Amino acid sequence: MTAAIALGAALTRPVALVLLGLVTLLLAQPLRAQVPDGLTLEHITVAGQDRTYYLHVPTALVGRGGLAAVFVFHGGQGTGLDAANPSQMAAAADAAGFVAVFPNALGQWNDGRSTTAQGPDDVAFVQAMVAELARSHGVDAGRIFVSGISNGGMFTQRLACDATGSFRAFGVVAAYLPQDYAGDCHPSRPAAISFFNGSTDPIMPWDGGAISSTPGGVGQGGNVLSHADTMAFWSQGNECQTLAGPTAWPDAYRDGTTVQSEGLSDCAGGVTMEIYIIDGGGHTWPGSGAATSLILGRTSKEISATNQIVAFFQRYGL
Repeated sequence: MTAAIALGAALTRPVALVLLGLVTLLLAQPLRAQVPDGLTLEHITVAGQDRTYYLHVPTALVGRGGLAAVFVFHGGQGTGLDAANPSQMAAAADAAGFVAVFPNALGQWNDGRSTTAQGPDDVAFVQAMVAELARSHGVDAGRIFVSGISNGGMFTQRLACDATGSFRAFGVVAAYLPQDYAGDCHPSRPAAISFFNGSTDPIMPWDGGAISSTPGGVGQGGNVLSHADTMAFWSQGNECQTLAGPTAWPDAYRDGTTVQSEGLSDCAGGVTMEIYIIDGGGHTWPGSGAATSLILGRTSKEISATNQIVAFFQRYGL
């Protein structure tokens, strides 16, 4: 962020404005590309509003029942395609045999921050999608898993707070717990949850505090707990007793990032937690193949968040 502002100041005003406009567009639509094959755009009415989501049902599963589903929530001001493309969760669904769902927010997910509180009831939106998928596509409402990045990662944690019993497990990428929501988070049971966070994320502050503003005002700001405090919140809430790690992953790609992982076990309800620290990583989905960005930082090739999330979910019945 600082480098972008400094660069803009060094240029003439017209050129700087063009640069900032392009940066804003890239941030709002970081990885938007052609709609992947096999996705359909679905509509559902919730609280009188037309809401939409992208759906992928593997061909081998069409017409079958008892299916598991994985939801992936995009970042602020994005669409479901901005979750589908970097995560490639549809391809993972084909390989592992589950339904993949990429919902569309109405701008921002109502993730618990006071800055998004005027938004729609997105928890109700998710519950309505689950009911519809159970009715129309053979999804088992008891085998639902959720994940998300940035605003979508904070919203994933809200689901773990407000509707814990509706989901089997949770995956959070580039997000911490909103500071002004922590006191209102009261999970009904322990939550199996995994985290992937970059130590040099320029948007989501490692040490907590204000979420960085972006050129063009993309995002809703607000404050988050630090990485350490977010992990402590969930590990204490889950009453986890045993910490394994940190374990250093091989530095295979030499891409400026390295990975350390930790595991928390002996938690209440038999759940576990997984924590992946991407040293040098930015505000990105690890393993997505995205290029390093001046605004978003590095994307690690050392680990695939999708593969790890799917493997984690499989331990809980995916």
